[in-house]
Amino acid sequence: MKKKREKLLWIALAAVILVATPVVVVGKRYYDARYVLDDYYYTVVPTDYDITPYTDQGGRLTQYDLMCYNADGESRELSFTVLIDTHKSDLYPPGTFIRVSASKQLVIGRRAVDVNDVPEKALDRIKADFSPSAASSPAEYAEERTRSLAAMANGAMTVSCLAEGSTLIYTYLYDAGAKDLAEAAAELLDPVYYVQFRTDKDALPELTAIILEVKLTDGTVIYSQKYETRVLFDYEL
Repeated sequence: MKKKREKLLWIALAAVILVATPVVVVGKRYYDARYVLDDYYYTVVPTDYDITPYTDQGGRLTQYDLMCYNADGESRELSFTVLIDTHKSDLYPPGTFIRVSASKQLVIGRRAVDVNDVPEKALDRIKADFSPSAASSPAEYAEERTRSLAAMANGAMTVSCLAEGSTLIYTYLYDAGAKDLAEAAAELLDPVYYVQFRTDKDALPELTAIILEVKLTDGTVIYSQKYETRVLFDYEL
């Protein structure tokens, strides 16, 4: 009887371990993806960036949505919010260089840094983003943007920008067999181009819209979006 009871206990223990192990593994993956440092990224607050705060949840907040680069020059758009009422020192004015600590999913830290602390490849990408355009027409600007985006091209993708009247069309063309990559890119690019319209409009005031297209070489359209306006917030400090 005793041996039978011990056997049942061991079976029960084994069952608990079998059930608990996947939960622990999934929990660790979730924690690591959200809270464990993945890489450091660097950026600068554009000179025309609006840091005027808005009021929410009983405090004044400023939202930062910035294109950032790691030491290898790889890009990632990152967002974070500063609560001014308690962290005034974290309000980063235009022209401030920032090092952002990020997990795979979230920003987990950030601080202002000197330009000399920014890795060379990251600084090169930042300078390319914020160098003033020398273009005098939408066609010249489109050529300029195509050249700057060439660094993003890889074996499965090419990027181009074309001007049609007062509209710019950005096209990300993927090999027909890279549909999954194209769909993932479309999800990531949408918020980037919502912000990109402001940059293009500042360079060429005559622009009325930009279009983002993600396509496959067989003609399949994965994503197409036209951006004509952006939300403007007017709040007093």
